[in-house]
Amino acid sequence: MRASIVLATASASLAIIAACAGSEDETPVPIDQPPATIPDAGAPDADIPDVDVPDTRLPDCSSAGWCITPFPDENLDFRDIWPLEDVAFAIAESRTEGVKFLEWKKSTNAWEYIDDLSQNGAGSGTFAGGVYAPNANEVYFAVGASYVYHGKRPVAPETKWTWTQTKLPDGIAGHPTTHDHGRPQYNITNEPVAALGVWGASANDVYAHYSNTIFRRDPEGGTWSAVYTVDDLESEGEHAFFRAASGTGPDDIWFVGARDRRYYSCPLVVRKTANGWERVADGVVHDDTFAPCSERAGSLHIGNGFGGWITDIQPVSANEYVALHDEIEFGFLKQVELTRFRLSESGYSFEQSVVPVKIASNSGPPNIMSSLWRGDGETWFTSWGLVLRGTDDNTYSVSTISRDGAPVRTQFHKIRGTSNQNLWAIGARHAYHKTTP
Repeated sequence: MRASIVLATASASLAIIAACAGSEDETPVPIDQPPATIPDAGAPDADIPDVDVPDTRLPDCSSAGWCITPFPDENLDFRDIWPLEDVAFAIAESRTEGVKFLEWKKSTNAWEYIDDLSQNGAGSGTFAGGVYAPNANEVYFAVGASYVYHGKRPVAPETKWTWTQTKLPDGIAGHPTTHDHGRPQYNITNEPVAALGVWGASANDVYAHYSNTIFRRDPEGGTWSAVYTVDDLESEGEHAFFRAASGTGPDDIWFVGARDRRYYSCPLVVRKTANGWERVADGVVHDDTFAPCSERAGSLHIGNGFGGWITDIQPVSANEYVALHDEIEFGFLKQVELTRFRLSESGYSFEQSVVPVKIASNSGPPNIMSSLWRGDGETWFTSWGLVLRGTDDNTYSVSTISRDGAPVRTQFHKIRGTSNQNLWAIGARHAYHKTTP
């Protein structure tokens, strides 16, 4: 595979996006804006009782069109969402209810539980993974430790969803497990992150990822089989984790994550094509703070030798994708890079530019972007108390979620949509819906 690399460097004086710009309606941030920081945002999202609860006395929507939606338990921490035109599905965690499956309907503009509680049975319900819905009548949820639940909408006169479950096997069985391979500790945030998810190109082409393995569901029998495994781990403490997946069809599916040794890592990108599986980006991990990630033959090398994780990916077209790369330097987060992968006759290439975001050091969370979504020629991002809107010329603006100008003190985990007029931003105690341009 031939590969070329194009690096786009950002200006030394970065624009710094501040969530306290809540009352400003999506004003572009000039590149020479003086540094600002987000005010102290309280405890990290792991402490759900300490984050803000939406105030029902305020207007339902922000000036940028982000509107709150009601849900059955104020302590819900929404972790992933899959929107369709008239419904949306979400998976959440609750300290009192465990892992919960929810559906939002346009007709009621409210969330309701659709699970049967089996997801919190013995050995299950340890954390919320991902969600995928090929249509409004069926949905898949990934639930720790390594389960995939498949739900089907009831047909009258039935009123309850029906559920089946499958436990995915660990691709590195026998490995000394002092941690959860579906929810590894992420060194940058010093918190566990879900490496268990589900994504599909259609109802008959559904995939799941867990530990170092990608699985595909047999649409006839409903069984799951391993179709790709990162089986070249090079030390007892080395792992491969996938954090996200996306694609444009059954012969163009991307999985992103990292080859990881806890404190040292290399970005990992795998792609399924009509001809099989390709390792787009990878590296060789070393237990060396000054040079933790060296080149691996036959794949792109991302991270300037310091490695890092790729945490999310979205298609621009079948030949171009945008992804989030947490760039590391000497064991600490240096910056978040918007990484563009391109495919041409000569092979894969990538270019990177800095996503300009800075959060106050005393706010708890690090300066990471938790997710991105691509739609209508723009790229959207979520972070701590923040939704960011970016254009292809690297112009960024805050899309305010605040309904009174004050900071929204919570972690947002995911942004997804079907268009810029049907966009969701979800997190701890918040599920915002945007239907305006």
